[in-house]
Amino acid sequence: MSELKEFTREELVESSLELERKDNYINLNKWRANIWKSYLIHFIEGFHLISGILLPFFLTWGRLTFVEIMFLQSYFTVMILVFEIPCGAIADYISRKFSLILGTLATAFAALVYGSYPNIFIFTIGETLWAFGAALTSGTDTAFTYDTLRKLGREDDVSKVIARNRSFSLLGIAISAPIGSIIGAYFSLNLVMSLIFVPFIIATLISLTLKEPNHDLERKKADKYFTVVKSGFTELTNNKILRILAVEMVITESLVFFLIWTYQVYLEALSFQLIFFGFVSTLMTLVQIFFNNIVPTLENKIHNKRKFLKCYTIIPGIGFILMALIHFIPVSIPLILIVIGFGFSRSLIFVKGINLQIESENRATVISTVNMFASFIRAILYPLVGYLVMWNLSITFILLGAIIIIFALLSRIKNEYL
Repeated sequence: MSELKEFTREELVESSLELERKDNYINLNKWRANIWKSYLIHFIEGFHLISGILLPFFLTWGRLTFVEIMFLQSYFTVMILVFEIPCGAIADYISRKFSLILGTLATAFAALVYGSYPNIFIFTIGETLWAFGAALTSGTDTAFTYDTLRKLGREDDVSKVIARNRSFSLLGIAISAPIGSIIGAYFSLNLVMSLIFVPFIIATLISLTLKEPNHDLERKKADKYFTVVKSGFTELTNNKILRILAVEMVITESLVFFLIWTYQVYLEALSFQLIFFGFVSTLMTLVQIFFNNIVPTLENKIHNKRKFLKCYTIIPGIGFILMALIHFIPVSIPLILIVIGFGFSRSLIFVKGINLQIESENRATVISTVNMFASFIRAILYPLVGYLVMWNLSITFILLGAIIIIFALLSRIKNEYL
């Protein structure tokens, strides 16, 4: 009988181990599924149908001036500034998955509000909802991806996966921009905005199927909400390398971002036909897809990443200055593509270095803190750029390009930081 009991005990142990192996296998498959689902979500969220006719939407249907548009965007970035840290803490304190679901849902309803009536106060409500949704997903998205890759033992692939996420998002924009232009031309501009509700609802449903990778990471369960919030500031303040990386990533990216709001004004000044604006928007997204996929490969092959980053930063700065001096469509459009391609893919060079400096339990909060500084810079610059554009677009481009080049030359980033 004792031998039978011993044999039974061994069988139970083996059976328990087998169940554990199966459970681990199932979990690994679910974490792997997070990656391709992330690609799908980003592709669907990229269906910003309004991107190709953004200024006509505000100027024609919304009846706003360019400066009013800039003030509205300044309000949007201030609200992101307000929401970033609390939303990052929601992701860390509740779950990354919950934050992503709530973020896509908020953006879906923001689109409906925005397309309901042409009034700046209605637009303000829409911007508030949109900022809330953006803040819920911005830092959380990167943290969710990194923690999923940690589970799979693929942390080194973080730049590649995030680049693909961006590429799928840009592919969605590239496909939807001409569609939005056609809908706007044959139906109405506000319908284009309202239809953005559909892809974000679909993205919400897919987000419900994600597997949270962060539940069993070591973390202090007793941490209260404001302790989590404070940790984002504390880590960024105390970590010199993280602070340098964050500041230098954010400043250039914020300056390049203003091309999104000025390139249509630039093309209009060159007598470029409005019907083709959506196709330029598509070209801009395709260029970003190319750069987002080539940067991780180049980054892995280049040993002196500091010099690589410096050159990579100077190029969009020069592009801005050349746009101010050259007013010839066959040259001007390639310059727009160069500034966008180099400027918007540059942050990928920082991704690995920044994530290595962050404790996993507060990753979303810290990344949200970094995004908060980006929002703060944009909030200040939006009205200023608005007035500068109304005064002289060429001088605006020269100033933006010069500041980018100066920051590149004064960079404090060392090779080992990246």
